[in-house]
This record gives sequence, C-alpha cells and structure tokens, in this order.
Amino acid sequence: MESTMLSNASAWTYFLGSYAYYFPFVLTTVWAPIALYDLSQQKETSTLTSTIWSFVILLVPMFGGGIFLLSNQSHLNKKFRYTAVLGGFGVLVVVWILSLISQI
Repeated sequence: MESTMLSNASAWTYFLGSYAYYFPFVLTTVWAPIALYDLSQQKETSTLTSTIWSFVILLVPMFGGGIFLLSNQSHLNKKFRYTAVLGGFGVLVVVWILSLISQI
C-alpha cells in the first residue's frame, strides 16, 4: 500500500487559502446590498427594468451587483462605484495569485 505525503503548509498558506475562499462571499455581501439599495432609490426606472436588474443581482451573486454598479443604470458616485467594484475585484485577483504561488 502506497502512502501519499503532503507537504507541510505554512500558516501563511492557510491564511491566503482561507482569504481566497471567503473573499468572494464578502464581495457578494457588499456589492448586492449596495446595488439593491441604489436600484430601490431610482424612481424613474420602470418596474420591468427594476425586476430584471433585481433578478440579475440576486441570481448571479458574485457578479450581479458588480455588473449593476458598473452599468450606467446606477446613480451612485462614479468614483465610489468603480473603487468598490474594480478595487474589490483587484484584491480578489491578487489574493488568488498569492494563494496559488504559496502552494508551489
């Protein structure tokens, strides 16, 4: 019977792995409520458009809120929207890359 040896992972590897695993959920819990709040404050948007955007935000959890915030439908400050979405996505990519590198 063969046994497989696993390499000793450092605390840093576990930290990055956990961060890479949980950070998408954090982004979802930040982007979706902001997008839904912004959508609810729009009085000139039709009911059909609001319903479609609500379904996109809720049914595509990782990217739905971010897509709405980056669209021209959002009335929030453009700098805030781009910082929240692109900054969050940039941090996610960096953490994923560091997580992959730490396992080599």
